Amino acid sequence: MFNLYAQLPKCDSDLREHVAALKDAIGEDKDKLFDHLYGCLTILDSKSSSLLAFNSIIIAVFAVFLAGQTNLGLYGGVCVGAGMAAVIVSCFLLLSVVWIHWSTTDDFSDRDRHAFDLLKVRRTRTLKYRLAWYFSVTSVLGLSAFLVGKPFHWYG
Repeated sequence: MFNLYAQLPKCDSDLREHVAALKDAIGEDKDKLFDHLYGCLTILDSKSSSLLAFNSIIIAVFAVFLAGQTNLGLYGGVCVGAGMAAVIVSCFLLLSVVWIHWSTTDDFSDRDRHAFDLLKVRRTRTLKYRLAWYFSVTSVLGLSAFLVGKPFHWYG
C-alpha cells in the first residue's frame, strides 16, 4: 500500500523495457502508443483535479471549525497544524502534476525518445500524485483527530 513505486518502472532501463513492451502489446501502430501515454497523463490530470477539489473542501472544513477559535490548546494546535500543512503540501504537489507538458517539434523527430520521455513524465507525475494522496489522507486524519479531541479541549 505504501510503495510509491508500485507498478512503475524504477530506472531508465526499466523505462526502456516498458516502452518496448508497450510497443509489442500495441503492434505497429505507433499512434496507439502515444494515445496510450497521453491517455495515462489525462487520467492523472483528472485524478489530480478531483483531489484538488477534495482538498479545497478539507481546507474549508478546517476554516469552519477554526472560525472563532482563539485557543486550540496543544492537542488541537498540533492536529490543525499538521492537517493544514499536509493538505497544503498535497495541493502544491497536485498543481505540479497538472502542469501542461507539450511535445516539441524535436520530440517528433525521434519517436522512441519521445515515448521514453512521456513515460518518464508519467512516472514522475504518478509519484507526485501518490505523495499528494498520502498527504491528503494525513490531513483528513489530522481533521479527524481534531474533531475527536474537540470535546475534551472545549470542555476539559
